[in-house]
Parts: sequence; C-alpha cells; structure tokens
Amino acid sequence: MKSLQQIAALYEEIDKSFEDERLKAIGDADEPLRQRIEQKQLLSDQAYFVLCWGQLESEIDDACRATIRRRQSNSNWDMRRGFDFYDPDERRLSGLPFDRRVAIVLDRAAGSGSPYAKVISYYETRNKIAHGRLEAKRIDVAGVVADFYVIQGAIRR
Repeated sequence: MKSLQQIAALYEEIDKSFEDERLKAIGDADEPLRQRIEQKQLLSDQAYFVLCWGQLESEIDDACRATIRRRQSNSNWDMRRGFDFYDPDERRLSGLPFDRRVAIVLDRAAGSGSPYAKVISYYETRNKIAHGRLEAKRIDVAGVVADFYVIQGAIRR
C-alpha cells in the first residue's frame, strides 16, 4: 500500500475544498449550487475509494503470491500439495478468484467484522462502483483508509 497515504492526503485536501464551497453555498442560500457540490463530493468519494481499493488489492495479491511461493518451496508435500498448481508469476494467479486470494492471506472463518469480512464487503462496493452502479450515499474515505491499514496488519504471508 505504497501510495495509500498520499492518495488519502490528496482526497482530504480536495474534500476540504468541496466542503468549504458547500458551506459557503449554504450560507448564501444557493440550493442548486449546494446540490452540485454535494454531487461532486459523492463522486469524489467513490473515485478515491477505488484508488484506495487498488492499493489494498495489490497488497493482497503480493501477499498471496508470497504465500504461494513459500508453500511451493516447502520440502514437505503435505504443506506444498494445495499450492503446487498455482503460478505466482502469472498475472491473474492461475485464475484464482479474488475471494480465494483473500482467503489465502486472511482468516475466512473469523466471522463478521473480521478483516476478511471487511475486505469482501469493500470488494462488493468496489465492484458496484467499477461497474457503473454508483453509491447513493457518501463513502467515509478516511474510515476506509483506517480499515485498510487494519486489514494490512492482519494479512499473513
């Protein structure tokens, strides 16, 4: 998550600018302007969410590749057998779906509220946005970034 901090800082700067404009429009009683600014904020949240998501997804993919390589290099076949058919050098990790990549590096059985559950929930949001179904409510990007750092700390390689 090499660029997450810079992305989050830029988002905060831009969002503060939008919020200042929105508050001024409220003070001026300019309802159409306020609504346009709120729409910009909504779109900005979603765009920055997807940028932040890319950082987490890359972290998960890197950890998954490292785990596969580590398990493939184990001399004990019982430790190696479930990983021999994956190619960690292949761009799409041998067609391994994202939820399975997550399950390799985070505990899927940990339950609701776990890092695994949060990733899957955020993945659903990412898919909606990336496929043109924009969210109707703002996304708390700062909260998302905080969650992403917690998730990063839980990832096992």
